[in-house]
Amino acid sequence: MKKVISLLVIIWMVGILAACGEEQSYEPEEINPDVDVCEICNMSLSDNTFATQIISKEGVSYKFDDIGCMMEYIQKDQRIAEEDIAKQYVRDTYSSNWIEIENAYFVYDEDVWTPMSYGVISFESKEEADKYVKEEGGGEVYDYTQLLKHEWGWES
Repeated sequence: MKKVISLLVIIWMVGILAACGEEQSYEPEEINPDVDVCEICNMSLSDNTFATQIISKEGVSYKFDDIGCMMEYIQKDQRIAEEDIAKQYVRDTYSSNWIEIENAYFVYDEDVWTPMSYGVISFESKEEADKYVKEEGGGEVYDYTQLLKHEWGWES
Protein backbone atom coordinates (compact mmCIF):
# COMPACT_ATOMS: atom_id res chain seq x y z
CA MET A 1 0.00 0.00 0.00
CA LYS A 2 2.86 2.36 0.85
CA LYS A 3 4.38 1.71 -2.57
CA VAL A 4 1.11 2.60 -4.31
CA ILE A 5 0.77 5.84 -2.32
CA SER A 6 4.41 6.72 -2.96
CA LEU A 7 3.94 6.05 -6.67
CA LEU A 8 0.81 8.25 -6.76
CA VAL A 9 2.62 11.06 -4.95
CA ILE A 10 5.51 10.86 -7.43
CA ILE A 11 3.13 10.91 -10.42
CA TRP A 12 1.29 13.88 -8.92
CA MET A 13 4.56 15.79 -8.34
CA VAL A 14 5.75 15.08 -11.89
CA GLY A 15 2.42 16.41 -13.18
CA ILE A 16 2.77 19.59 -11.11
CA LEU A 17 6.35 20.15 -12.27
CA ALA A 18 5.38 19.57 -15.90
CA ALA A 19 2.56 22.11 -15.62
CA CYS A 20 4.95 24.67 -14.13
CA GLY A 21 7.28 24.23 -17.07
CA GLU A 22 4.64 25.00 -19.70
CA GLU A 23 5.27 28.13 -21.68
CA GLN A 24 2.44 30.64 -21.41
CA SER A 25 0.50 31.34 -24.58
CA TYR A 26 -0.13 35.00 -25.29
CA GLU A 27 -3.01 34.75 -27.75
CA PRO A 28 -5.50 37.60 -28.26
CA GLU A 29 -8.92 37.27 -26.69
CA GLU A 30 -12.08 37.49 -28.71
CA ILE A 31 -13.75 40.89 -28.62
CA ASN A 32 -17.18 41.13 -27.01
CA PRO A 33 -18.67 44.47 -28.12
CA ASP A 34 -21.32 44.24 -25.37
CA VAL A 35 -18.67 44.19 -22.63
CA ASP A 36 -15.24 45.25 -23.93
CA VAL A 37 -14.24 48.91 -23.85
CA CYS A 38 -11.06 50.75 -24.78
CA GLU A 39 -8.55 51.16 -21.93
CA ILE A 40 -7.93 54.80 -22.96
CA CYS A 41 -11.22 56.31 -24.12
CA ASN A 42 -13.75 53.84 -22.61
CA MET A 43 -15.57 53.53 -25.95
CA SER A 44 -17.15 50.18 -26.81
CA LEU A 45 -15.12 47.98 -29.12
CA SER A 46 -18.01 47.81 -31.53
CA ASP A 47 -15.94 47.75 -34.74
CA ASN A 48 -13.71 44.67 -34.64
CA THR A 49 -11.69 45.86 -37.66
CA PHE A 50 -9.91 48.48 -35.58
CA ALA A 51 -9.55 46.56 -32.30
CA THR A 52 -6.07 46.06 -30.86
CA GLN A 53 -4.72 44.26 -27.80
CA ILE A 54 -1.75 44.18 -25.51
CA ILE A 55 -1.10 40.95 -23.64
CA SER A 56 1.06 41.42 -20.55
CA LYS A 57 3.62 38.85 -19.44
CA GLU A 58 1.15 38.00 -16.64
CA GLY A 59 -1.43 37.10 -19.30
CA VAL A 60 -3.68 40.16 -18.80
CA SER A 61 -5.34 41.45 -21.98
CA TYR A 62 -5.72 45.20 -22.50
CA LYS A 63 -8.07 46.10 -25.35
CA PHE A 64 -8.31 49.24 -27.46
CA ASP A 65 -10.62 50.59 -30.16
CA ASP A 66 -7.87 52.24 -32.23
CA ILE A 67 -4.13 51.68 -32.78
CA GLY A 68 -3.56 55.24 -31.59
CA CYS A 69 -5.17 54.49 -28.22
CA MET A 70 -2.90 51.47 -27.76
CA MET A 71 0.19 53.53 -28.63
CA GLU A 72 -0.96 56.27 -26.23
CA TYR A 73 -1.34 53.66 -23.47
CA ILE A 74 2.29 52.61 -23.97
CA GLN A 75 4.13 55.72 -25.15
CA LYS A 76 2.36 58.74 -23.73
CA ASP A 77 0.60 57.53 -20.61
CA GLN A 78 3.13 54.77 -19.93
CA ARG A 79 0.46 52.71 -18.17
CA ILE A 80 2.40 49.55 -18.98
CA ALA A 81 6.17 49.27 -19.22
CA GLU A 82 7.41 47.93 -22.54
CA GLU A 83 9.33 45.19 -20.74
CA ASP A 84 6.02 43.95 -19.25
CA ILE A 85 4.43 43.45 -22.68
CA ALA A 86 4.45 39.90 -24.02
CA LYS A 87 2.56 40.56 -27.29
CA GLN A 88 0.70 43.29 -29.11
CA TYR A 89 -1.93 42.56 -31.72
CA VAL A 90 -3.68 44.57 -34.43
CA ARG A 91 -6.34 43.53 -36.94
CA ASP A 92 -5.90 43.18 -40.68
CA THR A 93 -8.11 45.77 -42.38
CA TYR A 94 -9.37 43.31 -45.00
CA SER A 95 -9.74 40.03 -43.11
CA SER A 96 -9.95 41.18 -39.44
CA ASN A 97 -7.39 38.47 -38.58
CA TRP A 98 -5.18 39.16 -35.58
CA ILE A 99 -1.57 40.03 -36.47
CA GLU A 100 1.35 40.51 -34.11
CA ILE A 101 2.13 44.20 -34.41
CA GLU A 102 5.79 43.61 -35.31
CA ASN A 103 4.67 41.60 -38.38
CA ALA A 104 2.05 44.06 -39.61
CA TYR A 105 2.21 46.92 -42.09
CA PHE A 106 0.30 50.14 -41.64
CA VAL A 107 -1.20 52.90 -43.72
CA TYR A 108 -1.42 56.39 -42.32
CA ASP A 109 -3.63 58.97 -43.96
CA GLU A 110 -5.31 61.72 -41.98
CA ASP A 111 -8.41 61.22 -44.13
CA VAL A 112 -8.77 57.51 -43.23
CA TRP A 113 -11.59 57.02 -40.74
CA THR A 114 -10.68 55.20 -37.52
CA PRO A 115 -12.69 55.19 -34.26
CA MET A 116 -10.55 57.87 -32.59
CA SER A 117 -9.44 59.60 -35.82
CA TYR A 118 -5.77 58.57 -35.61
CA GLY A 119 -5.90 57.60 -39.31
CA VAL A 120 -3.71 54.47 -39.01
CA ILE A 121 -4.93 51.08 -40.24
CA SER A 122 -3.10 47.73 -40.35
CA PHE A 123 -2.47 45.00 -42.90
CA GLU A 124 -1.02 41.48 -42.91
CA SER A 125 1.37 42.26 -45.77
CA LYS A 126 3.16 45.17 -47.39
CA GLU A 127 1.51 44.22 -50.68
CA GLU A 128 -1.95 44.66 -49.15
CA ALA A 129 -0.95 48.03 -47.64
CA ASP A 130 0.48 49.18 -51.00
CA LYS A 131 -2.70 47.99 -52.75
CA TYR A 132 -4.84 50.00 -50.33
CA VAL A 133 -2.78 53.18 -50.91
CA LYS A 134 -3.00 52.72 -54.69
CA GLU A 135 -6.77 52.10 -54.64
CA GLU A 136 -7.50 55.00 -52.28
CA GLY A 137 -5.09 57.38 -53.99
CA GLY A 138 -3.05 58.36 -50.94
CA GLY A 139 -1.47 57.49 -47.65
CA GLU A 140 1.90 56.42 -46.32
CA VAL A 141 2.91 52.79 -45.78
CA TYR A 142 4.78 52.06 -42.54
CA ASP A 143 6.43 49.00 -41.12
CA TYR A 144 6.54 48.52 -37.34
CA THR A 145 9.75 50.55 -36.90
CA GLN A 146 8.23 53.48 -38.79
CA LEU A 147 5.00 53.17 -36.78
CA LEU A 148 6.98 53.64 -33.56
CA LYS A 149 8.34 56.93 -34.96
CA HIS A 150 4.91 58.19 -36.05
CA GLU A 151 3.79 61.45 -34.44
CA TRP A 152 0.37 60.68 -33.04
CA GLY A 153 -0.75 64.27 -32.55
CA TRP A 154 -1.66 63.95 -28.88
CA GLU A 155 -2.34 67.19 -27.08
CA SER A 156 0.23 68.15 -24.46
